[in-house]
Amino acid sequence: MKTKTVRAVNALTSRWAGRAATGDENTVLTAAGVWPLLALLADGADGPARTELAEALGIPADTAAEAARELLTALDGVGGLRAATGLWTRADLPLEDAWSARLPAGTRSTLTGSAWRGRRPGR
Repeated sequence: MKTKTVRAVNALTSRWAGRAATGDENTVLTAAGVWPLLALLADGADGPARTELAEALGIPADTAAEAARELLTALDGVGGLRAATGLWTRADLPLEDAWSARLPAGTRSTLTGSAWRGRRPGR
């Protein structure tokens, strides 16, 4: 995994921690869970959304999806750690086929309107 990706994830975590720190409370958080999803979304976004996601990520949007896949692979290699990245959309929400095809396997699923029953995306 590239050092640039690790630095970008750490920078997002640092920004969040700076805003979340309140007095004497203990807070533990990491952007490692949400960063890959934001990166995958940046890959499919355009206009102001793409710019805003790239700024939040700390890397260019055109390299974000590859960095997300590398990060998820690296996290998967850590014993005792599992990362869950899921994107659920309404059935009638049009998505670009080319973008959807680039998502990691099992990442995307469709909202059905029924209650969640312990299913993961793509299952």
